[in-house]
Formats: sequence, C-alpha cells, structure tokens
Amino acid sequence: MSPETANGAAILHAAATIPPVTPRTRESQARESHTRERKPRARRAAGHDWRAHRAAERPVEAFPRHGRFTLALAYANSYHVGMSSLGFQRVYELVHRTPEWSCERFFADGGGRPLSVESDAPLAAFGAIAFSISFEEDYVHFLRMLARAGIPARRSARGDGDPLVIVGGSCAMINPLTLSEFVDVFPLGAAENVLPPLLAALAGETRREAVLERLASEDGFYVPAHHHPEAGLLDQRLAKLELSAEQMRLPGHLPTTAIVTPKTEFADKFLVEMSRGCPEKCRYCWATFGMGSFRWHPTEFILAAIERARAVTDQLGFVATAVGDHPEIERILTEAGELGFRTAVSSVRIPAVSEGVLAALRASGDRSITLAPETGSDALRVKLNKPIPNSVLYDKVRLVFRHGMTQLKLYFIVGLPEETIEDVAAILEVAARCRELMLEELAPSGVIGHIHLGVNVLIPKPYTGYQRATMEELPVLRDRLKLLKQGAARLPNVSLSTMPLRQAVWQSYITKAGSDAADILEAAASGETIASVLRRYADRIEPEVFARAPGKLRWHFLRTG
Repeated sequence: MSPETANGAAILHAAATIPPVTPRTRESQARESHTRERKPRARRAAGHDWRAHRAAERPVEAFPRHGRFTLALAYANSYHVGMSSLGFQRVYELVHRTPEWSCERFFADGGGRPLSVESDAPLAAFGAIAFSISFEEDYVHFLRMLARAGIPARRSARGDGDPLVIVGGSCAMINPLTLSEFVDVFPLGAAENVLPPLLAALAGETRREAVLERLASEDGFYVPAHHHPEAGLLDQRLAKLELSAEQMRLPGHLPTTAIVTPKTEFADKFLVEMSRGCPEKCRYCWATFGMGSFRWHPTEFILAAIERARAVTDQLGFVATAVGDHPEIERILTEAGELGFRTAVSSVRIPAVSEGVLAALRASGDRSITLAPETGSDALRVKLNKPIPNSVLYDKVRLVFRHGMTQLKLYFIVGLPEETIEDVAAILEVAARCRELMLEELAPSGVIGHIHLGVNVLIPKPYTGYQRATMEELPVLRDRLKLLKQGAARLPNVSLSTMPLRQAVWQSYITKAGSDAADILEAAASGETIASVLRRYADRIEPEVFARAPGKLRWHFLRTG
C-alpha cells in the first residue's frame, strides 16, 4: 500500500487525530492499588506482562504518573503497532499536558483482561476508554479487547456502571457508522481541537448521559445515541475539526514522539510530523480528500523538537503524506545530519525526489526510499489524477541509486477502474527498467541493490473520487496478481508482495458498511474466520463490495477536508 495513499492499511501518517480516555479519580486508583498489592501474581497471570516494555521506554519528557483524573488510552492492536503511531503518542502527550490529567495505555497483546502498561490497572476500572483505530482490520481487535475486559460491546447494553467507549483515529473520520452500535462517542478531527472539550466533559459531568448530551451539542463529535444519520434525522452535516494552517504556525501544535522505544516498527526513532494534506488529489486516496489542503509545520519548530530528542536517541523519522514537499526539507535533513542523527522518511512523492534530499538522507546513513507510481502506464496514472510520466519516474530512480541508495520500494494498485491487462503488464515493465537503472548506477560500487514491489488491490474509500466504485471481481484480480507474481519471479533482485483477496473483500465491506454490520463484526470477533464470515453473510457483504453505490452515500453526514 502506498504511503502516499489511504487505500487500505496505509503507512504511518502523523494524523494526531486519535482521542483519549476516561476519568479515574485518585480515590478509585487507591482502591485498585490496594487490590493489586494483595494479588500481584494473579494480576500478571490475568493479562500481559509489561515489565520489559516499561524498562525499555525512554520518555522524551517526564510527565507526572498521576493526576486528579486518569484516562485509559487504548490502541486496538499490539504495542509494537500502537507505539509506532505518532497520533497515539500525540494524544498521550496532550492528555498529560492538560492540568489535573494523566493517562494509562492499553494494547491488544496477550490474553486475559487487558492491563495498563503504566500500572497493570484493568481496562474496566476506568470511567471512559478512548480507543485509537487507524485500520479497519482492527475493528475485530477492538471488540475482543472489550470482551476480554468484561465490558458489554454494544452501547445499548452498557449502563451507568460501565465505561464510556470513545473511538477516534482515521477510521472515525472515514466512516464511523460501521462501529456506531458499539461506540458512545466519535471525536472528529485533530486531537488538539477535540481533546479539550472531551476532557472538559468527562471531568465536568457526573453522569454518562450528561457527557453524551454535552458532546452531542458540540462541533467535532458524532454521538450515535443523539445523532441518527441513517434515519435521515440530522439537520446538518457534522463538522470535522482538522488542524488548520494557522494553528500549525503557532507553538505547541507539532506532533512528535513522546516515548522512544526499541519495541516498535520504528525502533528507537523519534518521529516528527512534517505536514498535513497532500499537494495532489489522487482519485483513490482518502488522505488527499479528507485531510484538507497541503500545509506544513514551521522549520524552526521541527528543528527545536529534534534538539529535544538528542537526550534519548540519535535516530529520526519524518512522517507525513508528502514529507518531501516541505519547502525546507533539504535544510531540515541537512541540519539533522549535522546534529548526528540518522534520518529516515516515510515516503517521498516522485516529483519531490531531489539531489539535496537524497544527499542528506545518504549522509545520515539511510539507504532506502519509497516511491508510489501506483500504475505501470502513463495513461492510467493520468486517470488517477497523478499525471507523472514514467520518464520522470525513471529519472528519479536513476538519481536514487546514483546517490547510493540500495533499497527501493515501489507501490502499485491493481483493480482500478478502466484498468486493462496491458496496464498490469506495464508494472512489470516499470520494474524491469528500474532494475536496469539500479544495476547501471550501483555497478561502480560493486553493490547489488534490491527493489520491492508492494501491490495492493483498490479498496474504494469514502470521500475519494472512487467512493461509488466497486471492487474488481475476484477472478479478474486473481489473474492479474498471478501475472505479476510470475513476472516478478523472473527478475533477479526484485521481490513482490500482494494483498490477500479475502482481506481486500473484508476491508472493502467494513470500510463502507453501516450500523447493520454490527452482528457480522461480532461474528468475526467471536473467533469465526474471515473466510467463514464472508461465506455466511455473502448475501449482505457482496452487494456492498461488488455493486455500485446508488443515491446518497451513507457516510456523507460528515463534512471533511
């Protein structure tokens, strides 16, 4: 999946839109602490043992562990994945910067009831739980975490004695209806904008219904018990409170890593968000439509953040949908290298590849780069609203290897509207030409590099130019993926990975589904295989995936961009 797109399980974006959690008072903490002291062995046996993870963590800034109110901040996947999310880390920092607040983190690792990383407190002990969900496949992990905690999954089954369940992240802003039977509140927008009113409501109201009523009346929140878009009972579309260009020019709005750890996808890296939005408007990409116009963080804020990181690491990762389009990217990379950092970037748009960027990355020790041609043919790329010809791609690839890069990742999509078998075969032609360029440029050094082709199936996303499109029929996709696999196997030093078609169908369904998907998600969460779920509910799933969506689209009750 292209790091420049939001088609599927996208790369790490610095969305910072994942909201927080619930108040737990000092008195309740004291009661739970007393219980933990009496039964330490039973506590560890009941859930994941976080001691090694705690010992490996290096906070960039030490925050007080306790506040008058404590939030449960949960990520519906493993620690390894969750702590790789800059959005999740941003919320952790913002909660701790709010007077009287702290938070404790929960992840899906292990069995038994979920326990917090900070204190082994059980998830159900908190008054509210804010989940971060950035990938649709994590819906099942979300439901399983609730079940393991003994919390009723459906909001209609929860009462005053149960936690308030909050879900934020990119999935909440793409189509929250799929989870609306399970979630009490969906914050819509940047954490910097939705966190203050959320925390104020949690701290200021004593009844769950009062919290819901208060948030339902505020911009930036979808409260399913009060908003009924599927019944057509909304007077106006709900607003999403994205971080504006004006806000980004003010201090305190730059998302960076709060806790550096080796136990993530970006081991020991301090991550910095460079920008939001994208200069392009590719028809398949939610990020370009849903995250607003392209805007960037001031260079002086980025360099100041890097300086703070020197005490905990010498590795940096710059992340965004368009890292290379920051107007001072070369200066930032160069100064980071001069400070002794090893630097990596999440991806670079093809037009943004330059001599200066490559030289700075190589000087910092990086040897890999990711580009996203998406298609093999110029004509189809133009139809995607990405008019970058192969001649430009080849010039940039030659530059990449000339500057000593040895690892190149190229991302492609198959199953696009109007795609032909010739377009798919063109992917192999692009791969072969890029391999020739690699061998030509690296030959003087005696190094043989490697090219990886990441091929995904188009998942038509809400709010994109393809939101009414269908997923391509499975027999067609099988033939096209087979062609690519056979062709890549004949290219030395070229590898290929593809998206499982079963996963593509499942993701396509839950991306566009409404609240009536609740029982299907519960079946998957109960342990039934996705293959079985797809067969058993084929009469409901396949029309959503393979039939063109007519009329008003269910997710258009949200204003985006």
